[in-house]
Amino acid sequence: MTPSFNSGTDLISENVWRPGTVWHYTTASGLAGLVGGNVLWASATAFMNDLREMHTGKTVFDRLLETHAGDVDANIQEEFNSMARTALRNDRYRTFIACASRLPDSLTMWRNYTSEVGFAVALDGTKPLLMRRQRRITEKMIAATGYQDERSKQLVRELAANGSAEFEWSPAVYKPEEQYRAAWAALRGIESTARARAEGREPDKHELEAMADAAQVLPTFKNTAFQDEAETRIVCGAGMHVDLMYLKHRPGRYGMTPYVELGIPENPAQKLGDQPEPMRALPITGVVIGPTPYPEEARIGVLELLRSHGHENVKVIESRIPFRS
Repeated sequence: MTPSFNSGTDLISENVWRPGTVWHYTTASGLAGLVGGNVLWASATAFMNDLREMHTGKTVFDRLLETHAGDVDANIQEEFNSMARTALRNDRYRTFIACASRLPDSLTMWRNYTSEVGFAVALDGTKPLLMRRQRRITEKMIAATGYQDERSKQLVRELAANGSAEFEWSPAVYKPEEQYRAAWAALRGIESTARARAEGREPDKHELEAMADAAQVLPTFKNTAFQDEAETRIVCGAGMHVDLMYLKHRPGRYGMTPYVELGIPENPAQKLGDQPEPMRALPITGVVIGPTPYPEEARIGVLELLRSHGHENVKVIESRIPFRS
């Protein structure tokens, strides 16, 4: 199903777009990278504009663990604590986030994430993205891990050969009551798994699944001060011994920012050579041009950029917000 565009359609309304559409706000150079490079950047969480990025979720989980410490059966207390702490161990320098909004025309987003003229790129949020492999793992890199035994070295090789996992968009959770509800459910899942293992029963979820549930919930919690952004995000990362396959750096507002590129590889199983892996076009379904005194020039420029990269059928529309940037 594609958006139904006709003369009577309010194209700026989120209701006419495919369910699951997300809007990535960016600058002109960011738009050129999305369209021409077929990748979306995901930056290390330590370098986001939310000073408490990742800390908000950690605080919620820590409070629940402290408040209900005495409610956990003593027979499973040690295993429960171990699983919970492992699940909540997030490295803010090795965890990467790509951000978008559920709103196609947001003054907050135009102000905060664009420059002279900004763009909101509509992406099909139902399609998962993978981290782009920038380089192949070499034996020199494997030796630098410090592993001496061949079994561990072989595990690193296998992790590298498998490439990136698929990562999906998840809406940010702003309301404290919703955050506590989601965190509580994740911890109860860990408790259930720990109890089943202690009683010799097959758990409903394997311990890795139960821990993954908590690990995936934590990064979706955002401070309520950011709720006007209506954010949805991809949170991704790689094992510490293969992260060099994906890692890039760029100068940023807070220093040299680590980031990874997200997209759809042409062949995820292809053996990587000396160049970054080729990527398919991103699932771009539309572009909104932000407030600008030069809407016609901006529109033609976007249409030409899209056309030159095979996106002839992408709809380009203009913001209706009368903001003088």
